[in-house]
Amino acid sequence: MKQFQDAVLITGAGQRIGYYLAKSFLQQTDYPIVFTYRTHHPQVDELVALGAIGFQVDFTLPDALSKLVNQVKEQVLSLRAVIHNASLWLSDEKIQTEGGGRNFNALFQLHVEVPFYLNRELTPLLKASVSPLKDIISLSDASVVNGVSADYVGYGSSKAALQALMKGFSKKLAPDIKVNDIAPALIMFNEGDDEEYKQRRLAQSALGIEPGPEVVWQAVQYLMNSPYTTGTVLSLDGGGK
Repeated sequence: MKQFQDAVLITGAGQRIGYYLAKSFLQQTDYPIVFTYRTHHPQVDELVALGAIGFQVDFTLPDALSKLVNQVKEQVLSLRAVIHNASLWLSDEKIQTEGGGRNFNALFQLHVEVPFYLNRELTPLLKASVSPLKDIISLSDASVVNGVSADYVGYGSSKAALQALMKGFSKKLAPDIKVNDIAPALIMFNEGDDEEYKQRRLAQSALGIEPGPEVVWQAVQYLMNSPYTTGTVLSLDGGGK
């Protein structure tokens, strides 16, 4: 079995921003890519065809984390970076009406427990990298700084906990591994978003544009290439209002 050296692990890369990051790494760098996805999308097949290794994981299931770590260790000799992108977007109404406490717990499982566990268990693989720079990067949400929406208090609280987690690990893992967070606001609309919603969201930033996932890729590259940046939250909010 071929094992990757200095690979990049991206969680939640089956679509949207995670997929864009994985594809950009594959097309623009020499880093091998290992990624997770919960639901199979055509983008998963595209990444695999480009040489990535994908693991289908539902992080809310028992033993999912330990199974993933074992799978990664079978495929990877060392890691250059870990990117915590997997996310769950739930309104408070959905938390209350579509799953009760299970949905609330799922937010904190995915946004806090999963990064905590992977940071701890994959540290040896990061330290084994031959690169002088090693990174853990999470994607949280600009609302933590700009003000959590009254309709997404549970979601926003879990992303705030993620930022606190990463700042703590930046101290725990220094100076060997840099640990940072990217806090995006609007990056790209979903299919089906109506024009009224789009205009309302665009008005929430000073720049008033839908920037696309390229800006997240640029932020990741900045953090990975900076030798003197750790414990920071990098806002991508277009000058949030």
